[in-house]
Order: sequence, then C-alpha cells, then structure tokens
Amino acid sequence: MLVVYDHSPGNLLRNLVLHSDSETQSWRHEYGIIRALASAVLYLHEEWDEQVIHRNITSAALFLDPNRSPRLGSFALAEFLSRNEHSHHVVVPTGSGAARGIFGYMSPEYMETSEASTMANVYSFGVVVLEVVTGAMAVDVRSPEVLLVRKVQLCQEQDRDVVVLADRRLDDRYDGQELVRLAKLGIACTRSDPVTRPSMRKIVSILDGNGEVLQKFERRTESREEWERKNAAPRRAPSC
Repeated sequence: MLVVYDHSPGNLLRNLVLHSDSETQSWRHEYGIIRALASAVLYLHEEWDEQVIHRNITSAALFLDPNRSPRLGSFALAEFLSRNEHSHHVVVPTGSGAARGIFGYMSPEYMETSEASTMANVYSFGVVVLEVVTGAMAVDVRSPEVLLVRKVQLCQEQDRDVVVLADRRLDDRYDGQELVRLAKLGIACTRSDPVTRPSMRKIVSILDGNGEVLQKFERRTESREEWERKNAAPRRAPSC
C-alpha cells in the first residue's frame, strides 16, 4: 500500500503534548485528537479492505496539519492482513520476524513473541492517551521509573485518584469527566494481558461517552506481581 499525503508543514502531537506552554494547550483540541486517532485505527483494524496492524502508533506518528487536524503517519512498520474468500485474514509477510517499534509503546506480549496484533496496537494507543493526560513522555531515562505506564501503575497501586495524573500545565482547564475517562481508558488499554484490553470499536464508544463499556474494563485490575512478571522484558530498553 502506498500512503500519500499532501504537504503539511504542521506539527506533531508529541510536540503539542510535551513542549507546548499552558497558553497554547487546549483540552478540547487534545481530546478531539485522541478521538480522531481512535477512529483512524478502528478503520485500519475493521473497516478497510485489508486489516492493518500499524506497529508504530506513537505521539510522533500523529501529524497535525496547519488547521491542527490530526493525520496518522509512519506506516513503514505496518503489517497487512488480506482477507481471503471466507473473510478471514491472511498475513502478508513483511520480511522480518523481529519485534519492531518504539520502546515504551510496544506491548509486553509483542516484545516477547514478535507477533503483531490489534491488541498490540491498542496498547500503543493507550500509551499515547496517557501521554496526553499526563503531559509526560512514554519513556524518560531521567526518571527513576523509565516507563510512563509503570508510573501510572504505581499510582494505581497507591489507590490514588486518576485526576492526580493530569498534566499540570492544563491548570485545571479541562473537562473533569473527560479527563477521568481518558485516564481510565489509557490504563485499560495498557493492561499487561491483551485479553483484558478493549477493542478499538469499544474504545471509540467509550470516547463518545459510553460509561458502561468503560466500567467493564475498569473492573479488570492487575497486581504488582502480575505486572512485573509480564513486563520484565519491556522494562529494559533494547541495547544498541
């Protein structure tokens, strides 16, 4: 597949989230970007002729055009699954069996098995959601806890309200209900067990305000021991 964009001298979501000052940030805009990203990934998973496993969903893969509308790019690592005559998916080989992607965004099972899946995409999407909520990087080598997902996990272990995760630069200029929704959604998407993560269709429904769907996933928790066991490899950055 050839992906063609018109020239867009815009910005990246990564720059908007991590480097914008409080005056240029807009919660409504950031929430809309996440909603648009979810729709784009849903299209790749379920609505296009072929199923696409992006494998590189990060805040640096989402481009903002001059009107600040989001566009998903960085398809170099994408894996395509063609439908056969029975509407089942057949993997189109990409030439490499190794896990490829950006450290901090790759799911534990993908790093362990190198098998790309829609749930691995959901995990990466969840990391981007947590970046928007917290204003923090997915990976910060300056921090005692390198991974953002681990910092959020620790917050949960301490039974703290998810509101404490909010980016301080937002200075309370956000919709409280939407912030809680995004925080809980990001946590649900980054569960270590892929079976406990929501599908992209359910994610879109949650972002549209379906609280009942979110509650079902909110009840699925994991202990510290379970998290550390399943994330032993992902917590170590790949050596050069």
